[in-house]
Amino acid sequence: MTLAGKHYLAGFIWVAIFVVVYVVLDGQTRPKVAMVGATGEISIPRSRDAHFYVAGQINGQAVTFMVDTGASTVSVSTDLAKRLGLPSGRQIQVGTANGVAVGQEVTGQTVTLGDLSIRDVRIVVLEGLRDEALLGQNVLRHLEVVQTSERMSLKPRTP
Repeated sequence: MTLAGKHYLAGFIWVAIFVVVYVVLDGQTRPKVAMVGATGEISIPRSRDAHFYVAGQINGQAVTFMVDTGASTVSVSTDLAKRLGLPSGRQIQVGTANGVAVGQEVTGQTVTLGDLSIRDVRIVVLEGLRDEALLGQNVLRHLEVVQTSERMSLKPRTP
């Protein structure tokens, strides 16, 4: 093998090592999204970013929610709202962790988590949010929420 061939082989090996390391690290840092169990209880492991994520639906379309016990309403980004086909809403100002933001309030939506569907949900559409929807208190108040350091449990409230 020529010297140039040895350099190409060494370069290929280093690239392959970096790709493997990237894939492994990427898989470990992705949010752990919980699904609903047969009992209807949702058990959510804490993700590496310290948040809790759960799969659900808005108007029958799949969404990943980040549980935000400090948010008063379900909130989505403008991009996610477009993907979900949410109608335009009335312009509002809301207080966020980053200050006052202008968004749109869309009412009359349905949020589903497992077997539990909550109708007539108010959703706030804001610029600059992440890909995940924020699951706020207007939905969480319908659930019993138990949180430990490593796990969150959501289940329907008993009347």
